[in-house]
Amino acid sequence: MHLVLHVGAHGTDAGRIAAWLARNREALQAQGLVLPPPGPFLRALSEALDKGRDQDPFVREEALLSGLGATGQRRRMLVSAPGVLGAGTDALAAEGFYRRDVARRLHALAVLFPRTRLTLLLAVGRAQSVIPALLPDEPGAAELLLAGITEETLPWARLAHAIRAQLPRAGLVVWRTDDQADVWPKILRALVGPEVALPVPGLFDLAARGLGAEARLRAQRYLAGNPPASARQLRDVVAAFGKRFGTQTPEDPARNLPGWLRERLARLDRGFATEWADLSGMAGVTCLHARQG
Repeated sequence: MHLVLHVGAHGTDAGRIAAWLARNREALQAQGLVLPPPGPFLRALSEALDKGRDQDPFVREEALLSGLGATGQRRRMLVSAPGVLGAGTDALAAEGFYRRDVARRLHALAVLFPRTRLTLLLAVGRAQSVIPALLPDEPGAAELLLAGITEETLPWARLAHAIRAQLPRAGLVVWRTDDQADVWPKILRALVGPEVALPVPGLFDLAARGLGAEARLRAQRYLAGNPPASARQLRDVVAAFGKRFGTQTPEDPARNLPGWLRERLARLDRGFATEWADLSGMAGVTCLHARQG
């Protein structure tokens, strides 16, 4: 069995990958994949840890996989569940960025799936795009939580080290949210595997993220009469229309935050390129790079 987990991170994806999987569940299952919904999947993990603690690990694993639908020839399971790393409120906590309970949760995956091949998919992003989605509304909460980030950048490499330490046999695939419009075909291929045909519904929404209104309309009209032969061709067509007819300026998630907080996030982002370089050089990590030029 190969379990492929999209684990977020929180604040990077806005549920797009989960939505694509849910929209195409039947089409992907028809090709032999297993796609348990994220909620039932996470509950099944908790129950297996709780009720099966005295079971033989291999018997427990087999029962867990079977209960999730991995029967017969279905040997690849896909789940988009950032909750594997904890709740969104735990991602930014007083202990620091992705410090609360992450090691225990990752160790639980190793305990529950001793024979299953694991691959984790993780998007990383700049503080100015990620942190606003994680901040609670309570007065003073931002000061308290940001005090837990003592580094000069969001410590994505530390999270990757934790994943590698707790799951040394697992693969880890990482990309930057800024590059998602370019690398999304690679992301979906890492999810479904090399031989599975990517269902068409929802692909345009992934490809056209960031297109201006005119570029989006013209691209839709063109593609209606000229269906792309592959996801990469779709990406290239959409990119060409964006270049010719314009892209949409991304909305700044930090626009409504107080000035001191925007300045703090800007300081955290100054080291993002170095953090990405550290991830790219890390053993056992596959980084999906955008095309140059």
